[in-house]
Amino acid sequence: MSRYLPAIAALLTLIPATGDASEARGKSTPPPAKGCVEIGGTVLPGMVGGPAYAAAELKCGAKLLLVLRRQTGMNGSLPVWTVIDQVTISKPSPRHELLQPAFCSSRRFPDAAIFALGRMAEQPDGSYRSENLVKAWRFDITRERLPSIPIDGVLCALDGFD
Repeated sequence: MSRYLPAIAALLTLIPATGDASEARGKSTPPPAKGCVEIGGTVLPGMVGGPAYAAAELKCGAKLLLVLRRQTGMNGSLPVWTVIDQVTISKPSPRHELLQPAFCSSRRFPDAAIFALGRMAEQPDGSYRSENLVKAWRFDITRERLPSIPIDGVLCALDGFD
C-alpha cells in the first residue's frame, strides 16, 4: 500500500481540510452546527444550467454528518453555499469510512452520485474494493435530498497505481 500513498495524498489535497479554510463553502456561509469541523467534501454533478451542488463530511463531536449544499450566490470570487439536506452517520467501527461518489456506483441508480459507509480492502492486483458496506445514500438531484438506498448492488473501487 505504501506505493499508493503519493497518489492518495495527491487526491486528498483536493479536499478541504477544515470548514474555515474551505473555498467550496464560501466565507459568508456559517457552519451548519457549532463545534463541527469539515473533514472532507466533494463537488457533485448537477443539471446543465442549474445550480452547483457539493457535499461535505462534518465531524461534530462523536457524530459524523453528511451535508448536501446548493450554491446560492457569490461572495466576491467565492461561492456561497446553503445547506439543503443532511444525514447523521453512525460508524459501526473505527475502520469504517465515508466512501465518496468518485469511487462508488450502484446497479440500481447507475447515474447517481453514491456515498457509502464501509471499508476499503486491498485486492491481489493492487486495487481497492469496498467491503462490509453498512449504509449507502444517493444524491437525488430532483428532490435535492440524500435518500438512503439498499447496499445491495453498491460497489466502491479504486484502481491500483503503477
